[in-house]
Amino acid sequence: MPSTATAALDRTSAGVAPAPGNTAEDAEGLSRGLDTWATKLREETGEGKVLGDHAAVDRWAAAVGRWLVDATLLADIPSLRSALQAFQAAGMRLQPGGATTRLEAVVTALAEVAQSALDRAEQAALADDLDPKSWAAKMLVLVHGEPHITSSDVCSRLGAHEAQISRSGKALMERGLVVKTRLGRSKGWYATPRGGAVATQFAERENE
Repeated sequence: MPSTATAALDRTSAGVAPAPGNTAEDAEGLSRGLDTWATKLREETGEGKVLGDHAAVDRWAAAVGRWLVDATLLADIPSLRSALQAFQAAGMRLQPGGATTRLEAVVTALAEVAQSALDRAEQAALADDLDPKSWAAKMLVLVHGEPHITSSDVCSRLGAHEAQISRSGKALMERGLVVKTRLGRSKGWYATPRGGAVATQFAERENE
């Protein structure tokens, strides 16, 4: 016979994924789903709480997985960030081994999915935030294609003034898209992994 905790977790799967609708409705649905499963996760990983029913954990994980799919498709950064924090907090409360081993493994896996979805959503947001025709976007694509390119070479290749490239470089660094480092006697620009992903998105959009 299922425990009270098991029954509560089973009910979680009933309303986690928001039904298709407009953006406001989707966001509201995600928020309600997050409150439901995150609250249950806090209860099950709190002091004195032990969940050893693997089937219940798997059903709960399937429900949260559907929620993550919706949050990812909607690129809902606040919801994904809140989800990641919920998983990380639960992971800190869970003790390795014992009756909660299954729940610990599931929470760890879901945290990885949430982190990847959040990174992708943030990269897309950064790409949308930059005008593809701006000097900053052009500089990012150039730096990604030619690591350690100098500021003078960027100016020459783009036909831009040094002051403009300086402002663009600063804007890109503030967004975590590029860094400027010394190699030998010269300083050059490099795209960060996030910057490279954004530059790739620009290239893919141009080819569409």
